Amino acid sequence: MIAMKPHPSKLYVETTTRCNLRCAMCVKQSGGARIPDEDMSMDTFRALAPAFPHLDGIILNGIGEPLLHPRLTDMIALARSTMDRGSIGFQTNGMLLTPALARQLVEAGLDTICLSVDMVKGDTLFHGGEDVSRMAHVFGSLRRAAQDAGRDLSIGVEFVLMRDTAEALPRSLAWAATQGARFALVSHMLPHDPAMAHQSLFNPNTDASMAEFARWLDEAKTRNIDLSRYFDILWKFYKTPEEAELVRFVMERQHTAQERGIPIHLSSLMHWSGPEKQAEQAWLADILHQARAVAEQHGLDATLPPVAATLARTCEFLEHGVAHITAHGDVRPCYFLWHEYSCVMDGGEKKITPRTFGNVRHTPILDIWNSPAYRQFRAEVLDYAYPYCSNCPVVPCSDVTGQGRDFERDCFGLDIPCGHCIWCMGGVRCLL
Repeated sequence: MIAMKPHPSKLYVETTTRCNLRCAMCVKQSGGARIPDEDMSMDTFRALAPAFPHLDGIILNGIGEPLLHPRLTDMIALARSTMDRGSIGFQTNGMLLTPALARQLVEAGLDTICLSVDMVKGDTLFHGGEDVSRMAHVFGSLRRAAQDAGRDLSIGVEFVLMRDTAEALPRSLAWAATQGARFALVSHMLPHDPAMAHQSLFNPNTDASMAEFARWLDEAKTRNIDLSRYFDILWKFYKTPEEAELVRFVMERQHTAQERGIPIHLSSLMHWSGPEKQAEQAWLADILHQARAVAEQHGLDATLPPVAATLARTCEFLEHGVAHITAHGDVRPCYFLWHEYSCVMDGGEKKITPRTFGNVRHTPILDIWNSPAYRQFRAEVLDYAYPYCSNCPVVPCSDVTGQGRDFERDCFGLDIPCGHCIWCMGGVRCLL
């Protein structure tokens, strides 16, 4: 159990929800998104100040583009003047960054900046067709600003894995390193539109589930049992001895896996263990292996995602003591529950309803953090006692998809919606 601190260790502060781009994979473009355009006021930002001396870091972005906020440098300066330690940073597409603005940001106290960029195709173009020279200029502006100001600035990049562009990841990391990037954040894509779902490469079955099913397949082969026939014969009233043996084989192993805490979604495991999916996962694993080697070669601190969901779930937001603040001042626990939106998981649409514990314009931030409801929520999340929804045979069920009504509780009776969270499964990563 993670110790409960009387203050947050990190803040995600959504300076604005406005953006200068309309990316197809962005949550704001989802049909179910209810995210109004709004800038955080300086009064709302000042209301966070009592937490600043306790912070290990503050990240000044959310759904929007931080560089659109007219007082971003003022926010950085205010945080820097009251933070005893820790990093101040944000993530940006970099399109609005000028040499003058880069200098202002660094002088105000910016420590970390992460540039969201497309994969690099060849030596001169991003996959979207844009020449890399503009982004190279952004890197150069940031390097010169840090040098001129005599301050250390950690520059990083974020890449999103998509089927059409994943192969370019090693090349993209090498390019970023030559531009002065120190770190790289690589994440799977969470589709927000069914038309984009085919671009996701993330296997929602846990690594332990896949390994367990691989053993079943090996054993079944030695016993001349065809597991692919299971669902065809399961509900037959009259079964041949061979068919009855197949059903017994599966049910016995399902029971054993359950006793060992390994979730089994048999039809999904069959799908992801088929020749086409096996080849795709081997292809992705090789890309990630190459990417890791490139990062090590260039001294790049790269955070890479797993190919499949992890059995050992981790909520990095709550384990790191993060609180998320909307542009309106609402306090929410994580990126997953930050806004109202829809996404596509496990072949179905999922509606997300945000979880709010107070508003800093009306209640002090530390009082909200220490409120009984917020403390209980964090304790229950970090207990990791909720189900593995993506590894359940009835997914996507109405309990977790939010279709027809807001999420109330899962099949274990818990009222935290974390059993169906791709962040907790390791698929999506964010700047921390």
